[in-house]
Amino acid sequence: MKLIPANEEISHLKVAEALLENGVTMIHLLRNRPGVVVPESCNTNVVHLNFSYRYMIPDFCVDERGIRASLSFSGVPFFCDIPWEAVCGISSQITDEFFVWINVFQIDEIQQFLPPEFLKNLDELKDVSILEEMPELKPYAFDNRSDEAKDDEDDQEEEDDDDDVPPGGYTPLHFV
Repeated sequence: MKLIPANEEISHLKVAEALLENGVTMIHLLRNRPGVVVPESCNTNVVHLNFSYRYMIPDFCVDERGIRASLSFSGVPFFCDIPWEAVCGISSQITDEFFVWINVFQIDEIQQFLPPEFLKNLDELKDVSILEEMPELKPYAFDNRSDEAKDDEDDQEEEDDDDDVPPGGYTPLHFV
């Protein structure tokens, strides 16, 4: 399997969506992170859960916040809620890719959880832009617009909305 180092430049959401399009995708998460909801039977430090659009799970959701669904554990459904901050890896046997987010690990966890080939170059990876080193990962990058540009756009939208509001504060009703 091809190990792909990822960092805060790479969007968990974009990677998950891309791999889910190909089939079953395994989410690797750190169970002890805030917001993680998994059954007590998932009692290892790193939990590995399979997700797929093909499972046709009615409450399956993948969005900016994380990934959620009712999964079956020994035949019993359990609603799992996994925030992206807890996800240390996303893999697919179909695409033979395994994305690993090194920045998710705390210092004491790094040596325990990461494979030796990651550890030997860890110091070098901290100061490197993963997108410069691996331009093929650009489709998975967060939106490159600066926060300032987004704030300016939001301010402009608010100003535009205010022009349509009459002095009394109510706009006319529109039926569609």
